[in-house]
Amino acid sequence: MNTIEVTIKLDPVNDGAVIHPTKLKKKQEGALVIGTNGESRIISEDEAIDIMDELSGDVAGEYMGKSHFLAVLNGKKIIKIGCREYFIGSALIVKNTKDGITMLADDDFEKAIKEFEGRLITLVGDGQEFSAYELQ
Repeated sequence: MNTIEVTIKLDPVNDGAVIHPTKLKKKQEGALVIGTNGESRIISEDEAIDIMDELSGDVAGEYMGKSHFLAVLNGKKIIKIGCREYFIGSALIVKNTKDGITMLADDDFEKAIKEFEGRLITLVGDGQEFSAYELQ
């Protein structure tokens, strides 16, 4: 939504409407939400922060392999089988840099999807098969 400011001071050169966008973001910049079912979407930084706020207290996270990508998970959705842990659900993916946690940009999305999918395994329970993200 835009905020419109109208100024009329009987000055034909400067009078008129000025539109101030309330939310700006870089194109192709944000966080990645990806499910263990393979579906994904790109979200804004604001939505990523909202998700992390909602998960507070139940949040779990880990680096995906040896990458700089950080998977933010709902800790209540992690199951333990034997001595291994698996996550089933949707994860929020952000990036850790020398400047701290940042959003993904450009080809980060494809790299993060590939890294996430590389850790998916198939679990079987009661005759049903489903994908799960194997935690390190």
